[in-house]
Formats: sequence, structure tokens, C-alpha cells
Amino acid sequence: MDVVGLGTAACNIVESFEKYPQYNIYKIDSEIHEGNFFQVPVCNSPEEYEEAVPDMTEFFSDLGEEVLFFVCGSGMISASSLAVLQQIKDKKITVYYIQPKINNLTGNKKLLEKATFGILQQYARSGLIYEVVIISNQIIADIVGNLPVIGYFKKINEMISSTVHYLNIFERTKYVYGVTESRENVCRISSIGILDVSKSEENMFYALDIVREKDYFYSINEQKLLSESNIISQIESDMQAKKENELTKISYRLYSTSHKEDFGFCVHRTVKVQGE
Repeated sequence: MDVVGLGTAACNIVESFEKYPQYNIYKIDSEIHEGNFFQVPVCNSPEEYEEAVPDMTEFFSDLGEEVLFFVCGSGMISASSLAVLQQIKDKKITVYYIQPKINNLTGNKKLLEKATFGILQQYARSGLIYEVVIISNQIIADIVGNLPVIGYFKKINEMISSTVHYLNIFERTKYVYGVTESRENVCRISSIGILDVSKSEENMFYALDIVREKDYFYSINEQKLLSESNIISQIESDMQAKKENELTKISYRLYSTSHKEDFGFCVHRTVKVQGE
């Protein structure tokens, strides 16, 4: 699977995927990065960045069929997102939109973030990209808590990459038990989060409005699955409690693991454009 980062913040995130052998990393920025990197010229405005995107055919020549595309909305280079995505439009693209601290944005940066945020969601709704996954840096910082000044974003980036990685693994691994609903094609706006299995509490990386689908992934110790008889009934009870209304589709899957500690993840999806 291929992971593309556009801009400094996104490049730092995709670098945290390098510890996993399943990914090929592509970085695009005006600043220099190590590894597989394409440098674009430094520009003075979002409009210039959009217009300055060169032909990247050679850089993307080995790109596979499935692409994870990371971008942060506050950097001027994010204005070139559509121009870059246009060059790989034949791929199955999931865009991970990293929302910065909104309260810290002013002036043109605030306008740029709002525009990029909305346009990428509309691209997903129209089917030009497979899905857009919204992640808030501020929410992850609150979840992790007590972040040091040095290494602040590294901790956030590691949580993003590990969560995305595990969800990719689970989607491609046979589960031992589960109840799954078919995905609605119109639900292309989503967010991800971590699940406290013991309490069935979820911490989403962005709070979506009007959630239509909820998917839960439970990683449970194999010996516990062999010895405890009430796991399914407890999870089914928890799933009923998570329904917001009768239109909410709920899916869950149980995976056997050798890890001593149980853990889990969740995905929420909606058809509604966020931030409007």
C-alpha cells in the first residue's frame, strides 16, 4: 500500500509509517525530506502553489492501486491538493485530512483551511476520491494528554499512523466472529478512533455530525476468547447502546490475538459535509 504526504506536517506523519514494511512512502513538499521525496518550488500564496504543481508522472510511476493521501489544511501547500490528486485520479484514494488547531488560525490561514476542508469532502461525496477521513490534531492531543513540548507532534503522528495501520490490518484479516452491515456508497466522509474494549468507550479523532455507520474492531486475547462465554452477549448489548437511531448501521468484528491486553478501534461514517 502506498502512503503520500503533501506538505511538511503530512510528510512527518507518513514518515511514521516507515517502521511498517507494508507501506511505500511518498513525500511532497517545498522543504527537503529524506527518502522518496519530490520537491516543489516555494511559493508565496495558495494560488501559486496550486498553479506550480509540475508533472509528477515519473514520481508516481510505481504507485499501486490503493493510495492513502495525507494533507494538513493550514499549510499553503495544501492548496495544491487537487492538482496532485488529479494526477493519480485512476487510483483508489483515501484522503486523511489533518485538521490543525482551529483556534490558532487567523486571516488567510483560516480561510484556506475552511476551503480545503470543504472541497475535499465534496470530492469524496462526488466519488472523485474513495473517502475522506477527518482527524483533529487537537482531539488527539487531548486523548494522549501530557504531551511534552519536544516530541509533541511526534506522539500525535505515531497515534495516527498506528491507528490507520491496525485498521488496515483488520480490514484484511479474517475475524473469528462478527456482525457486519454493508457500507452505503454515499457515506464517504469518516473519522477513526480508539476503543477501550473493557468499557466499550470510544475516543474518536473527530466528532462527526449525523453518523450513519459505525464499525468496531475488537482485538481480544485468544485465551480469553477460548475461556469466557459472555463476550458476545456483552458486545451485542454495547452495540445496541451505540445506536443513535434506527438508521445507524452498526458492525463489529472480533479478532484473536496473542497480546495480553485487549484493544480496539472504531470508524464512524456520514454523508453530511462537516463544518458547514
